[in-house]
Amino acid sequence: MKQSNGKSLCRFLSVFFLLIFTHKIARAITIDVADSPDTNLSLALTAINSAEETIVMNAYELNSKEIAAALIKQIKNSVLVTILEEGQPVGGIGDEGIAIREKVVAAMNRSSLPHKFLVMSAETPRGLRQRRFHFNHAKYIIIDGQALLVGSENYTTSGHPVVGTKGTRGWETLIHDKGMASSFQQLFKSDSSMAFGDVFLASESRFRGPIPFVGQWNLDFFEMASLEGLLSPSRLPKPKTFEVTTINQLTSPNTSLTGLLNFIKGAKTSLDLELMSFSYRWGNTGNVSPLFQAIVDAARRGVEVRVLLNDETVFGNHRGSQAEMAKKTNNVLTAEQLEAIGKKEGLAMEAGIADVDAMGVKYIHNKGGLADGKKVLISSINWNRNSLENNRETAVVVHSEEVHDYYSALFETDWNASRTKKN
Repeated sequence: MKQSNGKSLCRFLSVFFLLIFTHKIARAITIDVADSPDTNLSLALTAINSAEETIVMNAYELNSKEIAAALIKQIKNSVLVTILEEGQPVGGIGDEGIAIREKVVAAMNRSSLPHKFLVMSAETPRGLRQRRFHFNHAKYIIIDGQALLVGSENYTTSGHPVVGTKGTRGWETLIHDKGMASSFQQLFKSDSSMAFGDVFLASESRFRGPIPFVGQWNLDFFEMASLEGLLSPSRLPKPKTFEVTTINQLTSPNTSLTGLLNFIKGAKTSLDLELMSFSYRWGNTGNVSPLFQAIVDAARRGVEVRVLLNDETVFGNHRGSQAEMAKKTNNVLTAEQLEAIGKKEGLAMEAGIADVDAMGVKYIHNKGGLADGKKVLISSINWNRNSLENNRETAVVVHSEEVHDYYSALFETDWNASRTKKN
């Protein structure tokens, strides 16, 4: 009996000390959170300026002079910079984007380090190629292999606007975690590989090459001296910093559909979504979107659901004939479907189109979500079949009441501004 009691005590103590040890080595992850149009630029510049060895950037679009100037400054400081940019964004790159690319490439060329500015496109210097993804739509930056900036917004004048200018609504976070940075680093390594034929150097033939180097560092590139104040995040609104314990990564086309469905299905009390694009149809299949169905199912099991969708008419796509203007956008149709089901079945489910003027933004570019007062989705993924099955997209789900409260306050402001007119 004594021997048995002794063994039991040993097992108890082993488990006890194991739990204590596990608790001690459990490490909180520091993250900074920001939103566009208020603090995104500050957070992006903080991330870029903090680099001491390497910067790895995946960009759907890059036309922010402030971000480009920060990158150029770090190239000058002998930080190794590698960029992969989407070569065929919707609407094209534009003159500003081309000029930015040329200036960054020129800075890279004058350095002795092996910097790379890569482009993903079906239209390559060697002719048409089969692309791995419809769009390389992810937006992230890896700093020194130790931290990850990831979010919904492009590195543009609207996604990372200068203070006092109008921008888009979006969410972004800087995650100080080597494991998360390493995971995205492996993703970038695969996506930026030139072995598939859809990635090439921006300076290759058939594409506008870099401008020649003329003058000295302090005499060119966006009048660097005049931008010095903007390049100092201390002069900009400060992002908020929190400690979290759990962050999950989602990637399209690999894990995003499952991840988003789990985010919705895991909601027990509340689910708030703020989205640029959400179609209740699943592409051209004739089926209902599994995300739409999951939201309805969540409401049916008692979850309070609110969905705020962008006003797609701000893009000017519905200014043709009266017949064309009478057509309802995907977002309007989705919102109407959700509202109709909610009213018919007496569910706590509301949906509406954003009043971007009342919100004070150009449009909603966000792809974010909030659940149960403790989970936050920060994402590049639009809620349609193409984004989930064909694009390269990235997202993270942060588990934190404090981070949830931060973004929930923003959502409430946007929701109330947009619903006041309706009510």
